[in-house]
Amino acid sequence: MYISNRVFLSFLLPVIVFSILLYYGILWNVYIATHDYSPLSKGENYIGFNGFKEVFSSSEFKGAFKRTIMWAGLLVVAGNTVGLLLAISIYQFESARMRNTLTTLFLYPLSLSLVVTGIIWRWLYDQYKGINVILDPVLGLNPSWLEGSNAFWSLVLTSIWVYAGFSAMIYLASFYNVDRSLVESAMIDGAGTLTILTRIVIPNSAQGFILSTIFLALFAIQMFDLPYSMLFLNPFTETMVMYIFSKFVSLYLYLASAAAIAVIAVSAVIVIPYALYGIRRWILRIA
Repeated sequence: MYISNRVFLSFLLPVIVFSILLYYGILWNVYIATHDYSPLSKGENYIGFNGFKEVFSSSEFKGAFKRTIMWAGLLVVAGNTVGLLLAISIYQFESARMRNTLTTLFLYPLSLSLVVTGIIWRWLYDQYKGINVILDPVLGLNPSWLEGSNAFWSLVLTSIWVYAGFSAMIYLASFYNVDRSLVESAMIDGAGTLTILTRIVIPNSAQGFILSTIFLALFAIQMFDLPYSMLFLNPFTETMVMYIFSKFVSLYLYLASAAAIAVIAVSAVIVIPYALYGIRRWILRIA
């Protein structure tokens, strides 16, 4: 397929502009992280990598880092599992209207602001007025959802509710892209629905798993709105982004920038392998 130079440049120019802005922001963060750049200091003193050493030796940052990675792992595993089950359930319906209705229903949580979601679930987790009103008389359970270490697991559960529909949508898109002739051949050979799903549809939807995993991990790493709107700056639910926010508002800008570089590095570890995979699979194939 031939692409004219004008069309090629029209697509390339926005990429160049946004890349320049992106890397300028990263380099500016590195500059701030290596200078005691704060209204609290008397000037702009070069401190080298002392800011990074202070961040990485901080027990607060270590806790936030561990919590964020754990949140990412849990969201990836549970989000993919629930999303795949939802996608399989929706895929079973022959009616396009029913499939569209269910997809919209499960995507609805993602359409809400995370702040709104956090407030709603904070009410639901209320020990005396929320879902415990049902759990206590029926099952005899009255957990303290938002107290102590329970708060972290409650927030993870909420994030799964938010993003499982998004994962289901990605899996459904992968299902619909499976070569229809493979499915029809299996049906002619007498294969049942479960066999077709497990032997043909799901194995040929690896791209959906990769995309879902990347997005879910990035959502968790960037998590701020949900925990902040539910519990503000709670030490049991503090993420890396919340750590950055707390240092920024405290005017420790070099610490905030050093932590921001760490977040960028973790995100890059997730995104770059997929980007390279995409280049090998699509761009080089087109060339």
